[in-house]
Amino acid sequence: MIGVDLAFATGQVAPRDRLDAWRELVNQAFLPLTITSLGSRGGPGAFEGSVTGRGLGGLQVWLVKASPMSAVRAWRHIRTSSAGDYLLALHITGTAHAAQDDREVILGPGDFALFDSSRPYTISFPGPGMFEHVIYQVPRASLAAHRGIGAATALRVPAASGAGQLVSPYLRTLARPTRAGQRGGTPGDAFIDAGLDLAVSALRTVAGHSGGAGRGQDGGHRRCPASEVKEYALAHLGDPGLSPQAAAEACFVSVRQLHRLFAGEGRTFGGWVREQRLRRCRDDLADPRLGHLSAAEIATRWGFRSAAHFTRAFHARYGTTPSTARPRDRLPAL
Repeated sequence: MIGVDLAFATGQVAPRDRLDAWRELVNQAFLPLTITSLGSRGGPGAFEGSVTGRGLGGLQVWLVKASPMSAVRAWRHIRTSSAGDYLLALHITGTAHAAQDDREVILGPGDFALFDSSRPYTISFPGPGMFEHVIYQVPRASLAAHRGIGAATALRVPAASGAGQLVSPYLRTLARPTRAGQRGGTPGDAFIDAGLDLAVSALRTVAGHSGGAGRGQDGGHRRCPASEVKEYALAHLGDPGLSPQAAAEACFVSVRQLHRLFAGEGRTFGGWVREQRLRRCRDDLADPRLGHLSAAEIATRWGFRSAAHFTRAFHARYGTTPSTARPRDRLPAL
């Protein structure tokens, strides 16, 4: 809900309703997530939280303070959402543990990291005590010009690093609510764009040092890392025409380079795409809300050219047929 001003505190509702109210608010105003309280005292009344959200130059800034909790964004949430925004997370108080794209990151006060809400991620705030966290919810178009930024997810920019000492205070100041009567008013778009540019530069620096977003084995900059190819493929899983050639052309690499990227992970592009499609078909088959769709319709939805091919691939992967994969409790574990 970019551009929406909001203020909420759990103290506004009865103790027994606080956790449910918090979940409802987050899912409606921010993003669909599964939220779990990590409080040791137990009971929904033990949960406390407050959040303010305000539009700022085309993006949304959320200031969150709450009891220990965890949040999970899974594919089932993503399928019910609009185009995913980027989330620039600046931690203020306590500790945050997060994961995305097979990377894990721990954030302390002043550290920040980037997450992509169009792909699954998890974040938890284990405590003890309340945590404080700032989230810049940035529309994809605002970062689209920064090629390769999708490969910089779940990478920590430390507060004590050179980039962190410059960027973290800037982001924190930019997120601070403007007080009534304060001279100067809300920062203009130029300041917001500058903050995003600084954050992207810091993230790219960290990604380069970690090998996450820009360098091949020869030390040169790579125009399209494997994660960018995967991002393109995930966005086109429903297209039966998705191919190494199409992905390579979209990401400005040769087909040979694309195959080399996946070979470095011990897999093939086609095998990875098939696995992603099968996982989504399995999730849809187990979803009671999609019970009106046949297995063949679900297979077509995720890019399988024929029901027979899908059935053979599903049985080879999970040891059961698509029809017996309903309901969920009959699904084989991964």
